[in-house]
Amino acid sequence: MSGKQAPGSFPRHVVHIVLCLVTILIIGHSAVLAAEPQPGGAGEKQVVVLYSQPRDFPATEMVERGLAEGLDKENRGSVQLYSEYLDLSRFRDAPQRTALANLLHNRYGGGTIDLVICVDVPAAYFLMEYGDKLFTGIPVVMCSIPESLKDRILASPLKKSVSGILEPAAVSQYLVESALRFKPDTTHVVLISGAFEQDHARSVALRDALKARQPKVEFIDLTGLSLGEIFARCEHLPQGAIIFYSTLFVDGKGRSYVPRMVLRSIAAHTDLPIFGLYESYMGDGIIGGPLVSLRLEGKKAAEMARRVLAGQPPGDPPFIVPDDITLTQYDWRQLQRHNIAASLLPKNSAILFREATIWDLYKRYIVGVVILLVLQTLLIVGLVFNLRQRKKAEAALQDSRSELQTLAGRLISSQEEELSRLSREFHDDYAQRLAALAIETGTLELHSAQLEPAPLRDRIGHIKEQVINLSDDIHALSRELHPAILKDLGLERAVNSLCLNFSDREDIPVNCHCEALPEDISPDAALCVYRVIQEGLRNIAKHAHARHVDVFLKGSANRLLATIEDDGAGFEPKCARHTPGIGLASMRERVQYVKGEFTVSSEPGYGTVISLSVPFAQERA
Repeated sequence: MSGKQAPGSFPRHVVHIVLCLVTILIIGHSAVLAAEPQPGGAGEKQVVVLYSQPRDFPATEMVERGLAEGLDKENRGSVQLYSEYLDLSRFRDAPQRTALANLLHNRYGGGTIDLVICVDVPAAYFLMEYGDKLFTGIPVVMCSIPESLKDRILASPLKKSVSGILEPAAVSQYLVESALRFKPDTTHVVLISGAFEQDHARSVALRDALKARQPKVEFIDLTGLSLGEIFARCEHLPQGAIIFYSTLFVDGKGRSYVPRMVLRSIAAHTDLPIFGLYESYMGDGIIGGPLVSLRLEGKKAAEMARRVLAGQPPGDPPFIVPDDITLTQYDWRQLQRHNIAASLLPKNSAILFREATIWDLYKRYIVGVVILLVLQTLLIVGLVFNLRQRKKAEAALQDSRSELQTLAGRLISSQEEELSRLSREFHDDYAQRLAALAIETGTLELHSAQLEPAPLRDRIGHIKEQVINLSDDIHALSRELHPAILKDLGLERAVNSLCLNFSDREDIPVNCHCEALPEDISPDAALCVYRVIQEGLRNIAKHAHARHVDVFLKGSANRLLATIEDDGAGFEPKCARHTPGIGLASMRERVQYVKGEFTVSSEPGYGTVISLSVPFAQERA
């Protein structure tokens, strides 16, 4: 780069700041759209609520519900709320935060705001950085803040005007104690947390509680890893381990996630018991325990806000740690899954998702059967007839599916045979003819060494080079159409060679991580995995604009597992089904043909992860 700027163009940092402002304006569309809030009627209070995450975020919705309950209790119509959804886990760098601060200053710098309610850790950090300039002298009530941040907040410029509700650190201790009481044979405790400032703050108390259990149990800290690395580590944890999940807003590669969605994925990658700190995680894979309720936190913060608006001096007291914002709840399905007896649960525990008994579900029908026995008999006859018809339809459907699978297998086999034929023809015919042509051209070049003019000799040499390059391309195409290396050297070397050739050809770094593979991999399984990786890399080169690619290949529990992960543009999987192209469909059909499983995880702007699992030995009907 020469450092010169084209005439008439804007400096790059100016363009970047403008883009940040546009982005923040878009994400704040649900907030007040006026440049400055207009005062309401006489006695009406103006309150700005700063949410750290988007409006549709689960934690945001729960805190918002609690705030509404607390403020509407006695203040309906006397408080005007202005909600701002900052989405700070995605917009993290300094120019974006500065642009956001300027936007808020333009909206609320008129001095008409009576109170600011700050929700969650990122918004608290934001206010500690910009609050004394944005809301000078305005009381601040903080909500959903871990107790470990208290001293840092009180040391900030907000110390004279801040108060709020703190999440008690003791909840982490209680959670660890109850988990080890359920599983006394625990040998390892595992902490999973993200790499964002929010994740670090929320994992402090839980990490301290787990470290305190050493050396009786070994502590494994998976904080700050990428999501793919966390999944891989979870699959290899010892059977005597317990997982404690804090939050994961941003992983080690800087990608943003919804913590509840990450929890669901972790639960799908392991059979170990999982414990979490928040009520919002119930139903997504955790067993339960003493849980912090974000809704109750919001309600408590609203009560404190009402007192401040009524004249209580800000910061008196600065913070409180209530003992009534936790709920003791357990997931009945997880208790059954991990063989935890209900007798071990604390008294007054709520058990959710309990499956109702047959009597609870059908007692009215049972009584009706006794009263209307004759009518039920006729109904049963009709149901039996309907059931037979349904079984016939299901059998016909199953036959159709089997025929379709057989046809798909024949098509794939025919395709491979045709590719093999074309590969041989390219190699044995066209490549040989091009080689002969290259030799003849080289001979002609030697004979024309003394000819004039010189450009003619150079032209002949150029033609020779073009013929040699074309011959090399034909050889490469032949190998791609029919990878003989797969049969000669095995799947691991074939995939390594494929990744190396792709990296050289496309100038995209590819890291191939191959664990020791068994020798009894069927040819169909090996070919399926090779073709899927080949097609995945081809799609990355065409569409992803990726800077780095990781390919993982390993054997586990009689299955062959492969993952392709890139940091490219990503896409919306639901929309991909309605766009032209057969790349993903071809990969999915190949995997289904060998009775494997195929998944695609992607998000615009955050790369793509393709995973497949196929059995070593293929059995066909």
